[in-house]
Amino acid sequence: MDRQLGFLAGAPRISTRPDAEMSGPRSRILGLVKGFESLNWEVKPFIVGDRTPKKWSAKGSGKAISSGFFRTLAVDLVRLGLGVINTWRSWRELGHQVDWVYEYTATLQCLGWIFKQRGIPWILQTEALLFYEAKAERKALVLDGLARWLEISAYRSCDVLACVSETLKEILVRDFSIPPEKIVLVPNAVDTDFIDPKRHQQERIFTGFTVGFVGSLYAWAGLDLLLDALSELRDQGLDLSLVVVGDGSMKDIWKNHAQQLGLSSYVAFIGQVPWSDVPQYISGFDVGYSGQVPLQMGKMYLSPMKLYEYMAMAKPVVASAFEDAQRLVCEGKTGFLFRSGDKDDLKRALVEAFDHRSLLPEMGYLARQEIETHHSWQARVQVLVEGVEQILKQRSSIKATLER
Repeated sequence: MDRQLGFLAGAPRISTRPDAEMSGPRSRILGLVKGFESLNWEVKPFIVGDRTPKKWSAKGSGKAISSGFFRTLAVDLVRLGLGVINTWRSWRELGHQVDWVYEYTATLQCLGWIFKQRGIPWILQTEALLFYEAKAERKALVLDGLARWLEISAYRSCDVLACVSETLKEILVRDFSIPPEKIVLVPNAVDTDFIDPKRHQQERIFTGFTVGFVGSLYAWAGLDLLLDALSELRDQGLDLSLVVVGDGSMKDIWKNHAQQLGLSSYVAFIGQVPWSDVPQYISGFDVGYSGQVPLQMGKMYLSPMKLYEYMAMAKPVVASAFEDAQRLVCEGKTGFLFRSGDKDDLKRALVEAFDHRSLLPEMGYLARQEIETHHSWQARVQVLVEGVEQILKQRSSIKATLER
């Protein structure tokens, strides 16, 4: 008999709708659900963003939240109210039907505790310190003290914490006293059936060597460094262009920066496109760029989805050498790594990619093989389930010992 999973996501802006502005969370949720289903779980979703008005999760919703103190405060209060309501709604809908609940962490939201109180294991996924990012990086939070307390309390209360990177795990253990034995490492992955070069036509913007970027345009993406590097390399005679697919708070700033550098004819800011169209743009890149810089707190703990998407589309990557990239990319075989924030080292990596452009298709083939073999959502969920079962078994054994 198939096991039953309740999949919870309390954030009003996180939706699986095709037009959802937050495409990263959408991809993760759909990928995780598909991964569980491939292992014969029946998934029963309770995704708040799929139940709210479309404008709450559509393009422009993020900008609306951070458009002023009182607007942001009002949104915070709405989040809190919805959190209370949806906790009880999720229990009424799923409480007597599921073996586990898996919750996608959200700012000022926490639904899974009610299931744990009634004996159902609560697995909570974290991919970031949301209270920090929402306040410092996205200016989309006023009640940051309360958000911090709710988030850290949830990490401490859940049965199992699924964490996307070793760096984030270290921060949670060291700074917030989260027990390491309850954490299972689950980096991002990719839907290898959909993101497959055989399924998509190429959307080529420039005829020359093209560096491509897909994702949210926040400061940590490091596109300013890439623009500076491209400008200097073009001055040295290299025919390099850039295609940027995505939207975010830095778009206008970076667009103006490209114009000031005289790059307007060689940089295309496409904006956000439907998720179904993203692979065809990646197909038009020669290499994909993932140049994260440390967050304002001084660490980079993210697991960049774009790394997996580029490689799944058989594109080598030029990536800053943080944890995920170091684990995923084989230098000179599936991509080129550089020291984060180091413009000269980025230029070196770009020159290497340009000089080896005849080898890029073979490198892309190897990248695709790596993703297919080790980084599908089915593979990730298999590791997750095994980790959760081990943690729950150990806890049950300890409890039985103490009760003797």
